[in-house]
Formats: sequence, structure tokens, C-alpha cells
Amino acid sequence: MRRRSLWLLLVMALLAAVLALWVTACSSGDGGDGDTTTTEAGDEPSGDIEGAVGAKLKVGKAVITVRVLDATFNPVVPEQRMSEQTPSAPSGDESFYQAYVKIENKGAMPIRVDPEDFACAVGSSVVGIEATWSGPIARSLLKNSSLDLLVTFKGKAGYEPVLLYSPSWYDGTIRIKNASASTTTTK
Repeated sequence: MRRRSLWLLLVMALLAAVLALWVTACSSGDGGDGDTTTTEAGDEPSGDIEGAVGAKLKVGKAVITVRVLDATFNPVVPEQRMSEQTPSAPSGDESFYQAYVKIENKGAMPIRVDPEDFACAVGSSVVGIEATWSGPIARSLLKNSSLDLLVTFKGKAGYEPVLLYSPSWYDGTIRIKNASASTTTTK
């Protein structure tokens, strides 16, 4: 009987120690609601950033390259689309705007890349992506991995598009313009 009491006391002490370690580990976090952060605290800058098509843009631990940002009446359909619905055609005064984007993760923590985080400024309006013409679906990138995206938007024809990217892992908006748009001169 005495041996059983000793054994029970030992198990209870072990459980109490495990519970104390668990509570300490849980309370040493950032006080969030259980979401996992994908950036190292204090290492990441914030604020709005501007970049140009064709240039590599380092944003925290990610490198973003927009290879093309242009208007088109005949958009390219990605191999892996976000939606399997039939793609819609533009009306008479609309055009499609497409961007080819490569995102690379250079940090140790994974980052989430979601095409829904992209928008496009077309004239005085901001439009969301056309899921039937965009892809692939959202993915998490591990260290030293990359993802090529094709994001498509439908808006008023005749404007120079500005790509807007507001990923969950960065506190700010990344604006990408065609370099020729900011250096156009007339004679």
C-alpha cells in the first residue's frame, strides 16, 4: 500500500511539472490569439514600398520580382487556376491586366503566398483578381523556395496598371509600376 502511495505521488509530481512547463511555454508567446506568425519579431520593416517591373524587391525575408505588368485583351490562362469556373470576357470598355510575379522566401520561417492578397489600381479604382484567370492557389513557402504566380484583373481599358500586394506577413502595401510609366516623356 505504501509503495502504491509513493508511486501515485511520483506520477502526480511529474504531471504537475509537465503542466507547469506547458503553461510557461504557452504564456511566453506574444499574447496573440493562437495564430502563428511568419516573421521574426523586430526584424521586419513595415510601411508602404514602391518598386518597378523587372527589378527584384527585397521585402523582409522575401524577394518579389514582377516580370510583366501589362494590359491585354486576350489573357493567358495559368496551368493551375484558382477557380475552375468558365472565365468571363471583358465588356466593350474593359480590359484585362496581367502580372507575372515570382516570390522567393529567403527566411527561416515559412511565408504564405495568396493571390487574393493582390489588387490592381486601374485609373482611380482598385480591382481584385479574376480567380478564373489567376493561379495557382495559395501556398506556404519554406526557406529557399519560390512560387511563380499569374494574377489577372479586369478593369477600365486604357490605363497604366499599378500592382498592389498586401501579404499577411508584411505590415504595409507593396506597389509595383512599370518603369516606363514613371519615365514617359513627350516631344
